[in-house]
Amino acid sequence: MGATAVFADGSTAYCSRLAGTDNAVWSSVQGVAPNPNLPETTTAGPSLGDNCIGADIGRTAIDVNGNAIICTDYQWQLNTGQTPEHKWADDQRAWSDCIQTRTTEECRAELNSGG
Repeated sequence: MGATAVFADGSTAYCSRLAGTDNAVWSSVQGVAPNPNLPETTTAGPSLGDNCIGADIGRTAIDVNGNAIICTDYQWQLNTGQTPEHKWADDQRAWSDCIQTRTTEECRAELNSGG
């Protein structure tokens, strides 16, 4: 691959890889030549405002408009460098930390009242 030749019309022909295969073809496209036999698939990624699952908390992506987004608190939001939130996990962590130094009753009173 990488060799060149000339088509009958005088344009440059490139020895390129056929997209989706390891095969080489002569193409007017240098590098990877389009493959008309490949099914057209589009994988829609997340969009700003979409819901996300707990396993995605902290994941980042680029939406179709080119916005950097992050999954935080079960929703894709603009990524401004914020620390992602996972309310359930954060609450569990707060409970675990609290019962290390206080009684169950004290932790219930503190955490259920907003602290």
